Amino acid sequence: MSAFALSAANVRSMWRRFVGLTALIAIAVALCTTAFAISGNAERAAHDRVQEGAANRSITVDRLAERPGAKPLRDAALGELAALPHVISVQPRAQVSFGYKDAQVPGVLLYATTVRPAQPPPVTRSARDKLFPLQDGEIIVPATAQDTSLAPLLGRTITVQTTRAVANGQGTGAEARVRVVGLFDPGWQLDGPDAAYADDATVIRWAAAKAGVTPEQFTNSIGYDRISVVVDSAGNVPDVLARIQAAGYAGSTLQQELNELPGVLALIRTTGKVLLVVLGVIALVGALVVTGALARQRVREIGILKAVGFRSRTILTMLITEMAMVGAAGAVAGGILGAVGAAAAAAAFRSRTELAPYLPSRLPLPAADVLGALLLITLAVTVLGAWLPAHRAARLAPSDAIKEW
Repeated sequence: MSAFALSAANVRSMWRRFVGLTALIAIAVALCTTAFAISGNAERAAHDRVQEGAANRSITVDRLAERPGAKPLRDAALGELAALPHVISVQPRAQVSFGYKDAQVPGVLLYATTVRPAQPPPVTRSARDKLFPLQDGEIIVPATAQDTSLAPLLGRTITVQTTRAVANGQGTGAEARVRVVGLFDPGWQLDGPDAAYADDATVIRWAAAKAGVTPEQFTNSIGYDRISVVVDSAGNVPDVLARIQAAGYAGSTLQQELNELPGVLALIRTTGKVLLVVLGVIALVGALVVTGALARQRVREIGILKAVGFRSRTILTMLITEMAMVGAAGAVAGGILGAVGAAAAAAAFRSRTELAPYLPSRLPLPAADVLGALLLITLAVTVLGAWLPAHRAARLAPSDAIKEW
């Protein structure tokens, strides 16, 4: 009988002796699998949604009209910024006021704003499934404005009051028809309080009329009040920001305000490494203790095997193989238990609104390479822990081994 067949037979016949170590390894692997699954998915989601999200890859360029020598944000600026390395999108913002009142809305003053795809408003209700990009004459308004609910306007085509210049410094009222296709959370005030979002052509047309120029003259002479520059990767944002500022523009980034985010993600990764070390220590100590105890209990068996011709290397292989089988069984059982634990933990965390976006709807498992490395390291550490007591037992002389200890 080969050493491997003998090891399998021994594990089957003495399985009760291995239950403790198997359970210890399984629990350790299960805890690590659950932790890796939750933390790994959370880290990937945080990286994709936040660190590499459009907002964290955006640079905001503001027009400083009151500062002498400040560069205007005209069409020429759009072309200059778009030509910078790593820039994938340039999204201008323009705003112009308009008013509305009817029997249900006593009167509100809102600010029509161009939509920047990198920072869309959080829509709560809509008249159709896919709102963006907005069509000509469409608008999204806050659910409430100036203590007035605008919900009754959803889906309606309304007449709003705008301003048209008639002379230098003088304007008169004008009317425009728009269709309200969505409502958004009024707490979203990234573009100021009482902002409403309309298609670009509508906003530019109203702003140009208020300034007394054509839409082409408005974008070529007056220009926009803000530009969002979207970069291809969060890592390239500092370099692009430096280029924008060196060109004479006033730029800032959300990334500057979230400078602690990379540290948070690093903390998650470090936690995973600590868990892996803890697992290794548990498996190592468990294998060392159990193998040593089993070797002392099986001294006579080892002596008889050596007396009938088994070599020390064969006996060592047998003992190590036994522990490898136990470690593999514990690792597989732990992986299964860990998947169950990850599913239960994810279900519990998804009930919390602030955590739900960072957990997938599918079963949250660690990445295949992480799970494979976890199982292999568990097996390797178990074998390593068994090596010393197994080596000592295999080197016993037959005459000494047969004696009762």
